[in-house]
Parts: sequence; structure tokens; C-alpha cells
Amino acid sequence: MNKKKIFTIAAGILLSCVGTLSAATQNDTLTSKLYADSVKTGKALYVNNCVRCHKLKDPAKYTMAQWPGLVKKMQKRSKITDEQRKLILSYLATEAKKEK
Repeated sequence: MNKKKIFTIAAGILLSCVGTLSAATQNDTLTSKLYADSVKTGKALYVNNCVRCHKLKDPAKYTMAQWPGLVKKMQKRSKITDEQRKLILSYLATEAKKEK
């Protein structure tokens, strides 16, 4: 192949990647926003539901391995749905004590 054809093919491949990267960046941005929204909603659910019965626990007091069991145990008492429990856990995951 001559240099012009190679250049044209390479340019075509490169340009096709730009569209893919742009779409990937938009998807990443949307995913980040959805995650941030779920964490924000989870925090509100944690504060508004858990404080009804007891003082709020510092999320950093427990590891993420410990939180699911604790939240599941309180789910019936607080009358939260499975979806609300997941949102609360998404918040607690951002604040939980780091495991060693």
C-alpha cells in the first residue's frame, strides 16, 4: 500500500474512535451523576429514617462488610423498602471505615 492509503485508513480509524470516546465520556458522566444522586438520596434516607428510633451511628464506626447486616436488621423496624435499603448502603459505602 502506498503512504496515502495507509494515512487515510489510519485517519478513518482514529476519527471513528473519537466518537466512541465521546459517547463513553458522556456515559461515564451520567453514571457518576446517577451514583452521586443515589448517595445523596441514601444519606437523606439514613438520616430521616434511622434517627426516628435512635441516635445516628457514625458511618465510619463500621466497615462496609458490617453495614449490610446492620441495615437489614433495622429494615423491618424502620419500614424501608429493599430499594431504600440499597440507597442507604450506597451512602454508607462512601463513609464506612476502611478495612485493613
